[in-house]
Amino acid sequence: MRFASFCVLLAQLAVSPVYSVRMFVSFGHSLTLPCHGAPSRDVEWRFQQDEFPDWLHVAELYTGAFSSGNGFQGRVESFHLTEPGNYSLTLSPVVYSDLGIYKCQYKDETEIPLSDVKLEIRVPSNVSIAMGMSASLPCFGKINTQARADDLDILWMRGGENVYQLHKNTITYGPRFENRTSLSPEQALYGNMSLTIRQARFSDEGDYQCFYSSPKESGNPDSASLFVTGHPTQNLTVKAGGLLSIPLYAADPVRVTFSAGLGSDEVLIFNANKGPARYGERCAQRCELLAQNYTLLLRSVTLEDAGVYKVTDPETKKTIGSVSLHVSAPPLSAGAVAGIVLGVLVVVLLVLGAFAFWKYRKEQKRAEPVVRYQAASAEDQNISSSRAADPARDPDRSP
Repeated sequence: MRFASFCVLLAQLAVSPVYSVRMFVSFGHSLTLPCHGAPSRDVEWRFQQDEFPDWLHVAELYTGAFSSGNGFQGRVESFHLTEPGNYSLTLSPVVYSDLGIYKCQYKDETEIPLSDVKLEIRVPSNVSIAMGMSASLPCFGKINTQARADDLDILWMRGGENVYQLHKNTITYGPRFENRTSLSPEQALYGNMSLTIRQARFSDEGDYQCFYSSPKESGNPDSASLFVTGHPTQNLTVKAGGLLSIPLYAADPVRVTFSAGLGSDEVLIFNANKGPARYGERCAQRCELLAQNYTLLLRSVTLEDAGVYKVTDPETKKTIGSVSLHVSAPPLSAGAVAGIVLGVLVVVLLVLGAFAFWKYRKEQKRAEPVVRYQAASAEDQNISSSRAADPARDPDRSP
């Protein structure tokens, strides 16, 4: 009897080869763990987290039913109900604590393995962000699945100085990072200890390190490099008398200058650097700072305001962004339009009158020879008539 069972087991292994694979995935993405076997069988997925000996329950796939394990609720999906024999499992979104070995096997006394997957996560180490935007520095670690939020001990550093620390629900900020840095304790319990830096500045650039647990362990990656870039130039056209909005992208410190063109001197428009904001003469009485929107407004734009407005960081001297302004002429008023129309009509009438006078004079000059000819003919006829009436007066006749 035992020999027969052993033969059946060998036959099942022969038709159900183990599928071993190593898979890589980026944090937050989806991944399908492959597994195929005989249709209408009960199958279970189990998981062993790296450096932890216990096997955890991921999902159970029954004929007509499906259930997920603790920590995987709402993140796993099966195909076996619509594709018999396909016991693959989709995991979404992937979190750092998902790193480890996954095993798919029949859920019976044989526990025949169908596949095992080694899951590893790719973690970027370089982060590039535009000035004034929010940056997320990656850091992942192996947090015990039984840990609670008040057990967390996470430290971020840069150049040997503390940037942010979460220790037993107490947050401590480093200099220049007050209220600009944060992380999610809920995500940290899944191994994601990434740090968010809001309103990134050029001075924030550098290499950051993440540590967790006690004693301290380095996160993955062991160092994340932050690069802060400027914004591309904006080309704007504003009508004379209109409003110009200059994006600053950040609060103090920031400096705005104006240049009429290549080779022209830069004129101070606005300066805010560790003190009250100062406006230049060109901007006085016409500028307004919208601090919440990080925007400088220039009202009543004139044709002389056309040029380049450059926004810089006074500490690093780097360009944050710029605006190239073209000013169009103001639209004509109704009175001006009416005056132009009236002027055009007058010019047209004058041209028509001149043309009529010229044509009249031309016809008159053409008629003058005819009149002179007719007058001469009439005079000749009168002379002839006079001679015929009085022959004695005709010198050409003899008595």
